[in-house]
Amino acid sequence: MNILHLCNKVPFPGRDGSSIAMESLINLEVLAGHTVHVVALNTNKHKVTKPTSSIASVNFDFFDVNLSPSLIYFFKHCFDKRSYFASRFFNSKVSKFVKNASSKADLIVIDSIFMSVYRDFWGNKPFIIRTHNVEHQIWERTLLNSNFSIKKIFTNWQTKKLKKWEIKMLIGNRVWAITEEDAKNLHELGVENIDVYPCTFNPNLKWRFSGSQSSKVYHLGALDWEPNIIGMNWFIEKVLPKISPQTEITVFSRKWPKTINIPEQVIWSQSLNDIILFDDYGIFIAPLLSGSGMRIKLLEAMARGKAIVTTSIGGEGLKCINGEHILLADTAGEFAKALSNLILDTEFRVKMGKRAREHVLINFSEELFKTKMKNIVI
Repeated sequence: MNILHLCNKVPFPGRDGSSIAMESLINLEVLAGHTVHVVALNTNKHKVTKPTSSIASVNFDFFDVNLSPSLIYFFKHCFDKRSYFASRFFNSKVSKFVKNASSKADLIVIDSIFMSVYRDFWGNKPFIIRTHNVEHQIWERTLLNSNFSIKKIFTNWQTKKLKKWEIKMLIGNRVWAITEEDAKNLHELGVENIDVYPCTFNPNLKWRFSGSQSSKVYHLGALDWEPNIIGMNWFIEKVLPKISPQTEITVFSRKWPKTINIPEQVIWSQSLNDIILFDDYGIFIAPLLSGSGMRIKLLEAMARGKAIVTTSIGGEGLKCINGEHILLADTAGEFAKALSNLILDTEFRVKMGKRAREHVLINFSEELFKTKMKNIVI
């Protein structure tokens, strides 16, 4: 089958949660024997210099797109039924290219709901929308954890528009959700034709096991994404004062938000290129209070055999049992206690890391989904 695969960011190489999930799905399509043509937006926010496909057999095209907001675009958008969050991904050059490329495709895979802005440019060709999250749910949860401001008023307005547009795009169409939780939420919104394709990985090629023998703690996540910013701010303000002042937390992120001061216990590292740099760490934390979908960095940490502390929201989509595969903690006190227990108890920490690794091998190995992808019907 010839698949035209549309991405709202360059998926190669997989470097953050969404690009890793995109690369994973494209690789699964290729493993299943399909011919894949990827068309991606190379946005200013997630710019990749000289993008190339990491999968040899994939035909790959990309377009440089500027998503920076402007007053002119803002006022123009006020009369657009689509949410600003979605409409900014539309580009006329991309639409013309998609129209031409779709003529050679048997199936269009829209990898991110935001690429649905090109829906009118492939006629009656069958298509499937791969959702990374329930997008409006992310913003609804984020608003609950943000203070009153002009930005919050605008975001609330746009979130309502996004919800209407997102539901309209999904109802009546085929959807690949990334988690069972998202599939359930979408079904409750009226979406019926849903299948689940989580982010998968090849344990022999990616995310080498390094275990949890070390008691050192780290976090890996993009701190230019609002849910991560809110979560890190909560951790620093509420959780950190409750743990030993001798405990250091290394945070790996290319950016650090100006709104958060870096305390003495936190080490910020922008070094993200070395694939073995996590070998010295045994504990991974993900303090998430909002968000949706699947936390790919959590999946990565589990595959590496790290002991995990996260929230109930952070654990969504991973099919984990609290206390067996990961530790879930939704209050500052619970989070601090869970983290302290892992730091102090080596036997417990190592056991949790091994169970985490075993769990993702059983549930998220790409071999489990290859046959399912091979037999998709259009």
